[in-house]
Amino acid sequence: MRIKLMVFCMLISSLSLADDVEKELNDFDPKVDIISENYEAGPFLIYDCVEKHFTCVMESYYKECGEKRAKDIHERKLDLSCAPIAEHLNKKSCFQKQLFMVSQNHGTRFCIGDDWKQKEIGF
Repeated sequence: MRIKLMVFCMLISSLSLADDVEKELNDFDPKVDIISENYEAGPFLIYDCVEKHFTCVMESYYKECGEKRAKDIHERKLDLSCAPIAEHLNKKSCFQKQLFMVSQNHGTRFCIGDDWKQKEIGF
């Protein structure tokens, strides 16, 4: 009887430990990956110059960001709307890079149009 009770307790404890497995950050999980009305989480790092924050997004948002930026540069705008930063292997590495960029207080120089960067002061 004691052996059965001991085996039963061991099974119960092992089942409770099975839930503590770290979740993979590579697959799409709609419960946690829809991070705002504008974005879904993914392995591509962008900087949203309008809302002023770094975000790890899916590839479609990354490409859209690049197209917006190209359009803004073509229209010679001084303030660009978005900056595609980098592509990473998975969401976890993207989140780590995002944390690095935020913690190191990287400026927003990539939100300024090229025409404005090239201006010189004439005396």
